[in-house]
Amino acid sequence: MVDSLVSLAIEKLAKVVEDEVVSLVGVTNEIKRLSSTFTSIQAVLKDAETQRLKNEAVKDWLEKLKDVAYDVDDILDEWMTEALKSQAPDEDGVSCFSKKKVRSFLSPVNCFNHVVLRHKIGSRIKEVRGRLDDIEKEKNRFNFITRGVDSEVREGEIGDRETSSLPDPFIVGREGVKKKVIDLMLGGSSREVNEVPFVISIVGMGGLGKTTLAQLIYNDKIVEGHFDMRMWVCVSEDFDVKRITKSIIECATWKVCELSDLDPLQRSLCDMLQAKRFLLVLDDVWRHDNKKWNDLRRPFQAGAPGSRIIVTTRSEDVASRMGSTDHMQKLDVLSHEDCWSVFSREALEHRSAEERSDLEEIGRKIVNKCGGLPLAAKTIGSAMRSRKTRRQWELVLESEIWNSGDIVGGILPALLLSYHDLPPTLKQCFVYCSIFPKDSWIMKDRIVKLWVAQGFICSRGSLDMEETGGLYFDDLLRRSLLQDAELDDDNNVLKCKMHDLVHDLAQSVAGSECSVVEMRKQSSLNLNNLRHLFLIDSDDAGDRDWATLYKAQKLRTLLRDSRISRVPNNLFHHFRHLRALDLSHTSIQKLPPTVGNLKHLRFLDLSVTKIEELPEEVSNCRNLQTLRLNSCHGLRKLPRGMGKMISLRHLEIEFTGIKYLPQGIGKLSSLRTLTKFIVGGDDEGCKWGELKHLNHLQGSLLITGLENVRSRDEAMEGELNKKQYLHTLSFKYDDEASGDDEQKRTEEVLEILQPHRNLKELEIESYGGSKLPKWTEDPVMPSLLELQIDECPKLKELPSNLPPLLQKLTLYGSDVGMSSGVPLPVLPNLNHLKISYNRELTSFSCGWLGQLKALQTLDIYGCPKLRSLPVELQHLTMLQQLEIWWCPELRSLPEELQHLTMLQKLNIWECPVLAERCREGGEDRYKIAHIPNIRLGRR
Repeated sequence: MVDSLVSLAIEKLAKVVEDEVVSLVGVTNEIKRLSSTFTSIQAVLKDAETQRLKNEAVKDWLEKLKDVAYDVDDILDEWMTEALKSQAPDEDGVSCFSKKKVRSFLSPVNCFNHVVLRHKIGSRIKEVRGRLDDIEKEKNRFNFITRGVDSEVREGEIGDRETSSLPDPFIVGREGVKKKVIDLMLGGSSREVNEVPFVISIVGMGGLGKTTLAQLIYNDKIVEGHFDMRMWVCVSEDFDVKRITKSIIECATWKVCELSDLDPLQRSLCDMLQAKRFLLVLDDVWRHDNKKWNDLRRPFQAGAPGSRIIVTTRSEDVASRMGSTDHMQKLDVLSHEDCWSVFSREALEHRSAEERSDLEEIGRKIVNKCGGLPLAAKTIGSAMRSRKTRRQWELVLESEIWNSGDIVGGILPALLLSYHDLPPTLKQCFVYCSIFPKDSWIMKDRIVKLWVAQGFICSRGSLDMEETGGLYFDDLLRRSLLQDAELDDDNNVLKCKMHDLVHDLAQSVAGSECSVVEMRKQSSLNLNNLRHLFLIDSDDAGDRDWATLYKAQKLRTLLRDSRISRVPNNLFHHFRHLRALDLSHTSIQKLPPTVGNLKHLRFLDLSVTKIEELPEEVSNCRNLQTLRLNSCHGLRKLPRGMGKMISLRHLEIEFTGIKYLPQGIGKLSSLRTLTKFIVGGDDEGCKWGELKHLNHLQGSLLITGLENVRSRDEAMEGELNKKQYLHTLSFKYDDEASGDDEQKRTEEVLEILQPHRNLKELEIESYGGSKLPKWTEDPVMPSLLELQIDECPKLKELPSNLPPLLQKLTLYGSDVGMSSGVPLPVLPNLNHLKISYNRELTSFSCGWLGQLKALQTLDIYGCPKLRSLPVELQHLTMLQQLEIWWCPELRSLPEELQHLTMLQKLNIWECPVLAERCREGGEDRYKIAHIPNIRLGRR
C-alpha cells in the first residue's frame, strides 16, 4: 500500500509545482527535491513490498516511508485549504480575489500572511525532506531490485471491461452435500420431522465455500416453497443473543426492530414463529456457549414441526454442541478437476480455444498450489484474467510468494498474489475495507465517498471521482476480493461483504494503520501509527477510555458502532487530521463547535441521531465533501454560512425536520447530491432561482414548497431543464391550491418546470391542478420509465399519450380514471401497476386493465371498498405476481385467474374473507392451485 501513498504524494507535489505558487513562498527547490526523492524510492517499492513478508527491517523501513508520505499529504492539504478559504464567497457572493487573479484554487496566496506562511510551510517541508533523504540512504543497504511501472496491470484498465457485478452462483464438487442437506430439510425420520428446532451443520475450514453452499440451499426453489418463513443471520465471532435475536426479527419482517431488551425481543420472535414452519440459517458461527445457545433457541420451540436450522462453522466442536452431531456435513477440499473448473471459469472463459490450450498447462500448475480451496482458485483466477501472455502466467507460477507457505496470520499465498496484482490505487482502496468488522456489509455509496475523502481517488477523464470509485468497487468485486453482492431493482450493486480470509489479508497488509476495536481494549493498539479506526463502544467505557484514545493523533478515519452515546467536547482538539467522521446511529444530541477546527474533514455522517442544530462553525470545514443528515428528525435548520462550503459535493437531508435551506446554497456549484430542495417563502430560506447553478446534481431530488414559486418567470429561473444528470425527480406541494386562479397558476408553473429529457422517474404529490403538464407526454420525456401520482384529488385523468417506454405506474390516493369511465392511456411496456389507497374505488371499469399485455406485477393496496377484480385479468398473460393488501370487502377472485399460467406468486394480506376462501380446502382454492408461491394472512 506504500506505493499508492508515494504515487499520491508525487502527484500532489507535481500539481503544486505546475501552479507556480511555490515560488511565492520560497520553497520551490524543496518541493522539487521532495518529488525527485519520492520518485527514486518509488522504483524499488515493488521489490520492497515482497521482501517485507520475511524481513522485519524492510517492514520498518516501509513504515517510516509511509509516515513521511502521510505528513507530506497533510502539509499540502493545509496549504491548499488556505487557498480554498480565499476562494470562498463573502456575504455579497464575491471571493477575496477577482477571477483574473485566480489561476487555480491554489493561486490566491495574497490572501495569506506571506511571512507566516513561508516560515510555516517551508520549515515543515524541510523537516520531512530531511527524513526522506535518510530513508533514501537507508534503502541502499537492502539491495532492492529496481522495477518499472507494472505494464501487466495498468491502472487505466480498471473497470474498462463490461462485466456482471453479481458473482455467479457457480458451485462445483458440492452437489452431493447439497442434496443431502436438502433431503434432511425436507424429510428425515418421524422423530427428526417433529423435532423443533432440528439443527443441520455445514463444517469446514475457511475458504471451502460453506456460506456459498448455504446460500444456494437457502434460495433453492423447492426449499423456498417448503417453509413459511426463512431467515438468514450472520453470527461471526460475537455470539450476542440480543443482537442475533434482533437480526432474526428484522430478517423475518424486513423492518427495523426498535426493541432493545432480550425478554420483549424473544416474546416478539416467539409470536412471529408461532405454528410456522421456518428455516433459519446461522452463518459463520465461531464460538459456542451452552447458556447463550439455550437462551437463543428458546423462542424456536414455538415453530411448527419440520422447522430447520442450518449452521455453518469452521469448528466440529461448535456444530456438535449446537445439537447437530448426527447431521453434520463436512466439506473437504475440492478435487483438482473441480478446482480447475473454478479457476478456468474466472481466468479463461472469454479467451479463444487457442489461448486456452496454450495456457492450460501453466494454469493447472497454479491450481495445484491452491490446496483445493475454491476461494483461492477463484481469487487467483480472477487475477489471471488480466494477464494476456504465457510469460505473464509463468511469472505468477514462479513467484516467491508460493514458497512462503501460510504467511503472517495464515494468509493464503493465492490471496496475497491477488493483492500484489492490484494497481497501486486499488490496493489502497482494498486495504481500507479492513476498517469494517468481519461479516459486516460494505455499502458501495458509503465506501466510495470514504475513499474520495481519504484522497485515494482522482477523476478519470470525464468521470467524477465518485464514478471512478464506483469502477474501483466493481473491479474489487470482479476480482472476488469482495463478494455476496446485493443489487437494487436496476441491478446496480448496493453492498457487498468481504470473506473472512480476504479480510485477514487486508488487515495483515494494513498492519497497525487500520483497526476495529472496543473502547476498553484499545490499550492493545499501537495508537501512534493508527490512522483508520472503527470504534466499538463498551457498556462500561468512560472518559478515561476516550483520554487513552486521544494518543491516536494521526487518526484520519473515525467510524463507530451505534452504542456510542456522546462525543466529548475536546474530541476534535485531539483528532485534527480527521478526513472522515461517522457518528450516525448514535445517541449524540449536540455537536461541539470545535468541529470547525477540522480543516482536513471531508466526510461527516450524523444520520439517525438526535441532533437538533448544527453549530455555525461547521461552515468553516471548507474541505467538507459529504454531509449526511438523513433521518435526523429533530434537526430544524442548517448553518447560515453553508454558502462558504464550496467543496461540498453531497448534502443528504432526507427525513429531517428542516423547514428551509439557508440562502447561499446556490453557490455550492460542486454539489452532486442534494436529496431535498426546499423552496423558501417571502421571509426565509433560499429561493427557487438558487437552483440555477447546481447543474451537476445527480441521482434523486425531492423539491418541496413549490407553492412558493409564484410566477412563470420565477419558475424559469431554476433552469430545471439543464439538470441532465438527475434520473429521479419528485415534486411535492405543501399547500393545496385553492380557487380557480390559484389552480391555474399552479398548472402554469408546473408547465414551466420541465426536467431534462434524461429523466427516468417522476413523482408528483399533492398537486392542485386538474391536468398534468404537456411535458409528461411523448415525445418530450422519451426516457421516462416510472410515474407516480400521490394524493392529487383534482387530477381525474392522465394524458392519452404518456411515454411509451413507461414501465411502472403508481396511483396513490388518486382516482385518475380507475372507476370514472375516462379512458386511460395505452401503455404497451407497462410491467408494474400499483394502485394504493384509493378509498372510494369499488370496481375497475373501462376494460383498461386488460390492455396492459406486458404487465408482470399488479399490486392493489388499501382499497377498503373494493368488491371485485375485473374479468379482464384473464388477458394479463404475462402476469407473474399479484399482491392484494387491506381490501376487506374483496370476497372472491375471478374464475379467469386460473388461466394465468405465468403467475408465480400470490400474496393476500389483511383480507380476511378472501384469505379464508383461498386456503387449502377453501371455495376459491381451485382458482389458484396452479400458483407455486402463495402467502395468506396478516402482513
